Amino acid sequence: MDRDTLTRTLIAGLIAVGLMVGWQYVSPYFFPSEKPAPPAPAPAAPKAPAGEKAPSPAPTPGPAPETPAVKPLALQVAGAPAPAAPVVLGSAAYETLFDLEAAVDARGAGLRHLVLSRHDFLRTVNDRALPMDERAPMVLVEPEAPYPAFTIPQLRLRLKGADRWEVPLDLSEKNPAAVWKVESQTANPASVTLSAEVQDGDGRPLLKVLKTLTVYARDKPAAAGGENVPQYEMRMKLEFVAADDRVEKVSYSLQGPPALPPEGIRGESRLAVAGTWSGAQVEVHQIAGKDIKKADGAPPGQEPRKPIPGNEVAWIGEVDKYFAVILIPDSSLPKGLFAAEAFQYTVTEGGKDVPLAGVRLLSKELPVAAGRPVVNEFAVFAGAKDHEYLDKYYRAIALPDLIVWASCCVPIPGLQPIGRFLVTVLDAFHALVGNYGIAIILLVIVLRVLLLPISRWSAKSMVGMQKMAPKMQKIREEFANDPKRMQEEMAKIGGLKQMGGCLPMFLQMPIWIGLYGSLNAAIQLRHAAFLPASWLPAGSDFLQDLSAPDALLHWQTPVNLPGQDIPLLGWAIGGLQGMVTGGAGGITTFNVLPILVGVAFYLQQKMTPQPPAANPQADQQRKMMNFMMIFMALMMYSVPSGLSLYIVTSSVLGFFEYKYFRKKWMQAPAPALAGPSAAPPPDAKEHSQVRGREKPLAERVESWVKRLAGEKPADQGWKKRKKK
Repeated sequence: MDRDTLTRTLIAGLIAVGLMVGWQYVSPYFFPSEKPAPPAPAPAAPKAPAGEKAPSPAPTPGPAPETPAVKPLALQVAGAPAPAAPVVLGSAAYETLFDLEAAVDARGAGLRHLVLSRHDFLRTVNDRALPMDERAPMVLVEPEAPYPAFTIPQLRLRLKGADRWEVPLDLSEKNPAAVWKVESQTANPASVTLSAEVQDGDGRPLLKVLKTLTVYARDKPAAAGGENVPQYEMRMKLEFVAADDRVEKVSYSLQGPPALPPEGIRGESRLAVAGTWSGAQVEVHQIAGKDIKKADGAPPGQEPRKPIPGNEVAWIGEVDKYFAVILIPDSSLPKGLFAAEAFQYTVTEGGKDVPLAGVRLLSKELPVAAGRPVVNEFAVFAGAKDHEYLDKYYRAIALPDLIVWASCCVPIPGLQPIGRFLVTVLDAFHALVGNYGIAIILLVIVLRVLLLPISRWSAKSMVGMQKMAPKMQKIREEFANDPKRMQEEMAKIGGLKQMGGCLPMFLQMPIWIGLYGSLNAAIQLRHAAFLPASWLPAGSDFLQDLSAPDALLHWQTPVNLPGQDIPLLGWAIGGLQGMVTGGAGGITTFNVLPILVGVAFYLQQKMTPQPPAANPQADQQRKMMNFMMIFMALMMYSVPSGLSLYIVTSSVLGFFEYKYFRKKWMQAPAPALAGPSAAPPPDAKEHSQVRGREKPLAERVESWVKRLAGEKPADQGWKKRKKK
C-alpha cells in the first residue's frame, strides 16, 4: 500500500468513526423514540407522547383473577452441618498402596487438594537429598487454588408444563448454602458419597444430587465391580434422582480442575485442554489464558469465555509441561451429551497478575423421572505425561497427543515420530549408563556419526569455497555489471556448486527440531542430574536438573534489569528480561551453558568462509552474525540445560570434524579455471588441470561406485608419467 492510499484509508476511517459517534447525538432529533407512559395514580388514561393516538381509558378495575404464584426454587441441604475438615481419600505416605491422595470439601463437594502419592516425581530437585518418607509429594491441585475441581456451579431444572427453565442454582463452594451431606465413606477403596437436595419455595424436595469419588489401591484394582483401574486414575459418579413428578428435565455444568501450580521457570506452560471427537479421531485443543478475550457486549463482571469447537467432547482438563489432570466422561454415556467452554481468570504470582485458562463441561438436557435416576460417570487421570503410560491406557482418546515431541515455538506436524524415536534412543542409553547427561552425549555422538556423510559434504564445500575465494572475488569485480556472465564464469570454476554445498545442512533441520522438542518434553529429564551432587559445593544446583537451566550460581532475591520504567525503552527491556527468564519474573540464576552456546556459534561463524573485508555486504553479515551470537545466548538462557548440553557437545565435535577435514583438503591444490582462457598457475603440478576439469557424469558415477567397493579409481595416468 502506497502513502497516498494509506492516507486516504486513514481519513475515511476517521470520518466513519465520527459519523458513528455523532449519529447517536443527532438521531433523536429526527427519529424520536417511543417512551412508555408513566404510571398514573388514578384510573385515567396516561398521557400519550406527541404524535400518537391516546389509548382508550382503562376500565374500572375489578377483582383480579386468581393466578397460581410462581415461587422461585431455593437450594437447601437438609441436615448438613458444615464439616470441620475435608474428607481425605487415599494417602500420600511413601509406603502407601495408593497412587493418589484427594481431599474432598463438603462445601460444594469439590476436590480441594490432589497430590501424587508415589515419589517417582520429586516436588523440587532438593528433595532428592531427603529420606524417602520426608520428600514432599507432587501437588496437582493445591488448596490455595482459586476454585476446587469438579464442582457444579450451575444446575438447571425444568418442571412439567413450564415454558422455561428455572433460575440456575449454584451447588459450588461459592454458595454458602451448598454444604453437601456425607452419605457414606469407605477405606479400601477410599470412597465418599455426598448429597445435596434441591427444594422448592415451600421446602418440598424436587431433586437429589449425589456425587461419589473413589481412589483405588494398587493391591485391589478390581475392588469395585471387577474394574481394572489404571494407575493414577480415580473415578467420579453423579446421580440425579427426581423426588417429585413435577421435575421433567435437568442440565448442569461441571467445573474442570484449576490450572496446575507453577513449577518455577516452567510456570508459563500451563494450559487448559479439551478433546472433541472429529469422526473416529479426537482433536486436541489447547487454550492459554491470554488467548481468551471478553466478548463485545458482555455484561460487566462476566468472565471472559471462549466456546470450544465440537459438539461431542471426549475430555477436558489442565496440563503443564510434564503433568496433567484430565476429566474423561465414561464411554457408555450418550454421544454428544457434553459441550465445553474455556474461561479466563487471573491470579497473582511473583507480584504480577497472570491470566490463566479454566475449562468446564456443559451438559445437554437430561430427562428425569421419579424412581429412575440419571447416572453420569467419569474417570479422572491425574499424573505425569508419560508417553508409554498414556499410549497404553488412553490411546483411543488421543491423550498421548498432549505431549508435543516436535516444536519450535509452535508444534510442527509430521516430526512427532522423529522426536519420539530420539527419546527412545535416549532411554536406551540411559538404561546402559544410568545417567541422562551421558546419554545425551552418546546420542550426540551417534547422530554425528550417522550424519557424517552430510557433514563431510558440507565441510568439503566450505573448504572449496575458501580455496576458490580469490577467483570468485575476481569474477565478482570483473563482471559486477553483468550478472549473467558472472554466473557463467562461476559455473566454469564450480563456484556455484561449492556454494550449493551449504544446502545439505538443511536436511538436518527435522532432526534438530525433533531433538529440541523431545528433550524439551521428555518427563524422564525432569530433575535428572548430570553431575553427582557430591562433586558440587553445598547448596549448588549446577546441572542437577536437565529439564531446567544449569544454575551455576543461584540466589533467592530476583534481579530485574534496570530501566523497565522508562517509556518505550522499558517495554523493550522488559521483553529482554522475559526472554532471559522465560517469563518467570526476575533473574535468580547465572547459567553458563547458554554462554557456551553463544561461543560455539561464534566459533562456527569463524570457521565459515567469509567474503573479503572490503565488501560492504560482508561487513553487514559479520555484524549480523555477532548479533546472532548474543541473541542465541539470551534465547537459550532459560531453556533446559539438557538442550544446551546437546548443542555444546555437538558444536565441539563439529569443530574438530571441520578442523580435520580442512587440514586434509586444504593441502590439495585449488581447482583450476576451466575454458581456453584459463591458464594454470606457474607452480601448479602437471595433474592439477586434470583434477580440476569437469568430469563427465558417467565417469563420476563409475568413480563413486569404485570408492564404495573399496577400490581406488583410475588415476588418469598422471602417476605413471610421474614415475617415468
